[in-house]
Amino acid sequence: MGGVGEPGRGHAQPGAPLPTFRWEQIRQHNLPGDKWLVIERRVYDISRWAQRHPGGSRLIGHHGAEDATDAFRAFHQDLNFVRKFLQPLLIGELAPEEPSHDGPQDAQLVEDFRALRQAAEDMELFEAKPAFFALLLGHILAMEVLAWLVIYLFGPGWVPSALAALVLATSQAQSWCLQHDLGHTSVFRKSQWNHVAQQFVMGQLKGFSAHWWNFRHFQHHAKPNIFHKDPDVTVAPVFLLGESSIEYGKKKRRYLPYNHQHLYFFLIGPPLLTLVNFEVENLAYMLVCMQWTDLLWAASFYSRFLLCYSPFYGLPGALLLFVAVRVLESHWFVWITQMNHIPKEIGHEKHRDWASSQVGCRAAAARGNGGRMPTRLTGAPPVPGSWQRPATWSPRSSLTGSAGTSTSRLSTTSSPRCRGTTTARWPRWCRRCVPSTASATR
Repeated sequence: MGGVGEPGRGHAQPGAPLPTFRWEQIRQHNLPGDKWLVIERRVYDISRWAQRHPGGSRLIGHHGAEDATDAFRAFHQDLNFVRKFLQPLLIGELAPEEPSHDGPQDAQLVEDFRALRQAAEDMELFEAKPAFFALLLGHILAMEVLAWLVIYLFGPGWVPSALAALVLATSQAQSWCLQHDLGHTSVFRKSQWNHVAQQFVMGQLKGFSAHWWNFRHFQHHAKPNIFHKDPDVTVAPVFLLGESSIEYGKKKRRYLPYNHQHLYFFLIGPPLLTLVNFEVENLAYMLVCMQWTDLLWAASFYSRFLLCYSPFYGLPGALLLFVAVRVLESHWFVWITQMNHIPKEIGHEKHRDWASSQVGCRAAAARGNGGRMPTRLTGAPPVPGSWQRPATWSPRSSLTGSAGTSTSRLSTTSSPRCRGTTTARWPRWCRRCVPSTASATR
């Protein structure tokens, strides 16, 4: 075994002894254009590869200077195939005396997580049954037809319109769930089949971009509830979550009455998330990343909706029905998805191990805060505290990750046109790097 390596050393030569590195050396390489990461105790220089990463530079860059072993296994289906791409990036390995993970970690939780995952794989618990998802798609299509038949048979009165809106909102909410599992490549054995099906569900049935959703959602799974890494908790300046309330308090930045945000959240958040925020962000993503296929899919949804309901309501009435459906759907979406975020600690990167970042809960954060619950939608700042392992640990949580879906199928790819794309021309509130993501070929 070679001596302790020096930062900046070239890639390891085949057959030569691997240099060894300590964590204090690796920590220095977490800058744009200079990133290392550790997988299975081997050190890789991904500085230039990050821009070519199929899942986008932003996703892989979130794990810079960290042990990414569990994330690597969760985000890739065919590990032997992916390891071929890692070999040219290998520059060394961790020194024998170094721990496998740098930073706060729960060794027992990590061990339990890996053992449980292996047991689930051996029991084939991650193998989906396409027949179930076929029935799910069938009942979604049936509700679309039912809503139209209600208006066709009973006319565009208030009662039939309200019933149709409820049926369509239910269909839209169920479509979120179906495309979510397709995006995780959890339905078909071939990733490409999942990708095509997700484009149909997101585009034709919902009017959104599958690539946009995957870009957001894969980052959520990579770093749940971490500011600037999980898009789901990037809601400033409209709302402040977790530690951000402290920042805004120190800087005296008072865009809105944040001390009352727990009251106006109900007027802005649930009704307008999918109607305003998602619609604007989705359209901007497709245009900036030139996702013309997704744009055509989305256009097919709006064309179908207007053609179906304009004969009964006229164009203004059909648009009003669309708004009503989106508002109802938005309430459904917000209250389901926020159960994945609110119980967990929300804050800045603490470089925890993968398992702890996926199953961290409010009870654990409360014990770290001296028994006080961390703030969510109130004006008072949370009390800083260390994360601890929950007293009651659910094996299902470690299997599903923070969004309730198997983390064994999180593979990603990216369109070459969007790798490393920045949104410097966007308004500040939506500026970010936007690589396109989709499912990799199995």
